Amino acid sequence: MNQRGSIRVADLLYGACFSLCFFAFMLTEAFINERCAVLLGGNAVHPVYTAGLVCTGLGFLSFSALRRLCKKESTRKIALCLIGLLCLAVSLLLLMTREPVVFLVCAAAAMLLFGHIGGCVYYNSAMFFVDSQYLGRIIGIGMGAATLLQFFVQNFTSHAAVFLISLFFSVVFVLYYIIRAPRDWILENPLPYSADNSSDRRHAVILIAAVVLMSLVSGMIDSVLTAFNAAQTYDVYSGVRLFYALGLIIAGCIADIRKRKYTPIATVCAMLFSSVCIVFLLEKNGYFASAALMYLYNGFYIIFLTVMFLDFAPKNSHPELWAGMGRVVRSLTVAATVIPTMRMYDVLGGTALAVGSCILSVGILLVLLPYITNTAAAERQPEAAEQKKEMSPQERLKSYAESSFLTPRETEVLERLLTSEDGVQEIAESLYISRRVLQRYIASIYEKTGTRTRIGLFQSYMDFTEKQD
Repeated sequence: MNQRGSIRVADLLYGACFSLCFFAFMLTEAFINERCAVLLGGNAVHPVYTAGLVCTGLGFLSFSALRRLCKKESTRKIALCLIGLLCLAVSLLLLMTREPVVFLVCAAAAMLLFGHIGGCVYYNSAMFFVDSQYLGRIIGIGMGAATLLQFFVQNFTSHAAVFLISLFFSVVFVLYYIIRAPRDWILENPLPYSADNSSDRRHAVILIAAVVLMSLVSGMIDSVLTAFNAAQTYDVYSGVRLFYALGLIIAGCIADIRKRKYTPIATVCAMLFSSVCIVFLLEKNGYFASAALMYLYNGFYIIFLTVMFLDFAPKNSHPELWAGMGRVVRSLTVAATVIPTMRMYDVLGGTALAVGSCILSVGILLVLLPYITNTAAAERQPEAAEQKKEMSPQERLKSYAESSFLTPRETEVLERLLTSEDGVQEIAESLYISRRVLQRYIASIYEKTGTRTRIGLFQSYMDFTEKQD
């Protein structure tokens, strides 16, 4: 499918929304780990970090569940505002409390609520950036900027109020931009995806398996670095953290090259380098280089699980579930890995973890091999041979939709407009959506095709088909 054209101001604003959500989440996670070390001791950091990961995964899943419970757009907006206010209130309690039990409850609630907001942001981003050729760069540069902002806040500010202020503005901006979204129809149920989903299910299995294996390696890295930071052996939020931002930006740019073709290979290569460097973590001379490469890999890994699922989500009947599935799989897998990995590290040392990571790298390559092979085969298919065949009416309509950069759901509406004489209300009822949502789809179609009326749309389609003959 052709990809949506030049970058727009709305794209940049949505990228800022995504990066601020990522920033707020990272800042909260880091604050909880540091606060835990002070209130409960360094030994409690790993269990609290693990519980936080589980809560984050459940938070992403809760967004999908809430959408099914709340059918009206207005109800969903009210629920999201309440969750945002509750999130800020819990963050304030995290700053003020010195009671271990209250701290643990607030920490779990904060990660759950941020997970829910994250699920909403991921879903909105997946639907907004459908077929955008700038998705990787927007997400990668945005997340890299969020990492740099976190580095600045944690290293150059000392007052706790800065944490709350940063968090407040991040959450408020994210909620405002989601509620006032340029395409606010995505808050309602989108049209069902009409294509055969058998291949998509296979694609989903490949992506989930790859993220599980990648997350096992990331869990090894996170467990070791979190333990070092809790014991104050090394500061993982110092200058070495900048390599995480670098990895995110580089991986985001690579993701936009030839429709993600090089993203799997680049991620596996980065993982192999980081695996070897685990051996040198205990040596002061080798720590910085090892940690830098590990953070670089984490940047590639996060972009992989983010961009690949954002691409995949709009092609399914439940995009609100699949948009954040990469984060769900990552959170739950890393949570299951952190504590066992640290025990292995204490008993067997870095060499055993390095060998395990290399074996997992080979496993990931094998899992992704069908995906890589299919991508290469698709590129080798001669376009000229396809053009020689006489196109069916469905193929003509699909070709017209692709030339206008219409989404699958807009193509559904286009088909009804061109092939039936039904009015707006009849079309809305046949698609099981409201009249208002349908009118937004129609307005978007008119904008993309450069037409103003249904007659003009039909004439534009006929002109296009004549040129194809």
